[in-house]
Amino acid sequence: MQQLPKAAYSPDFRDRAVKLHLDENLTITEISKRLSLPKGTLKNWVAAAR
Repeated sequence: MQQLPKAAYSPDFRDRAVKLHLDENLTITEISKRLSLPKGTLKNWVAAAR
């Protein structure tokens, strides 16, 4: 079974995703659905930003 390649996200994309959570008070689940992003990845980015 082949592994899927890891997704590469630009720093700008990461910043915008984190700002949606911190500034606009959207939930991590809502943002992850909107951006097709794993919840765990977004949680890590938010934790690093704090």
